[in-house]
Amino acid sequence: MTRERYQAWEWDTAEGMQLRLAGFLPRPVYLSDRQRRVDWVADRLALNADSEVLEVGSGEGVMAAALASRIRMICCADVSKSFLDKARETCSDHANVTYHLIDDDYLETLPSASFDAGYSLNVFIHLDAYEIFQYFRELSRVLRPGGRFVMNFLELGEVTWPFFRGDLARYRQAQAVEAKGMVSWHHRVTVAALAREAGLEPLPESLEDEGGVVYLTLRRTPTA
Repeated sequence: MTRERYQAWEWDTAEGMQLRLAGFLPRPVYLSDRQRRVDWVADRLALNADSEVLEVGSGEGVMAAALASRIRMICCADVSKSFLDKARETCSDHANVTYHLIDDDYLETLPSASFDAGYSLNVFIHLDAYEIFQYFRELSRVLRPGGRFVMNFLELGEVTWPFFRGDLARYRQAQAVEAKGMVSWHHRVTVAALAREAGLEPLPESLEDEGGVVYLTLRRTPTA
């Protein structure tokens, strides 16, 4: 993979940033959802004052800034230089936030067993199965034994069919970089199988299906 494939996530205007974060969802609605997800993530990962956390695809750093005061450390990891710069600005009041550019390495340059937990929202929805496996394999390495990771992906459902139809209308004319920004579709069986192959245990009781937007918690297996 080359950095050109990541250009879909670079931006230079506030409008461009918001488009990459949430499509055409109004910013107040997007920010409200991010704030709601802060408590949701903290609960599912059982975060506490000693937790060291990884966010994959941190975007502008809104959730990292909200979680920083609750935990020991959080690392914002993103493929986008412009988003990491924005995250530094958003989290400037928090000395316990670090930053990592994912530069064609799928987290390979992060230290092993260095995080208690991690999360990634609205990121894996853009990845193909090969990319998902690469990230899962590295997550099983950087998480400590028993560490949990919560993420979401897309199946076709009541909420997600409009996403499919919207991308379908422009798919044939899309350039490679634009196509990379479109969403991908994976069944929960596929995602669970990729996780197990990579050394992560899917927790079936954690699965939440919001009309095709599926949330799942994974746990690093003791032998990973």
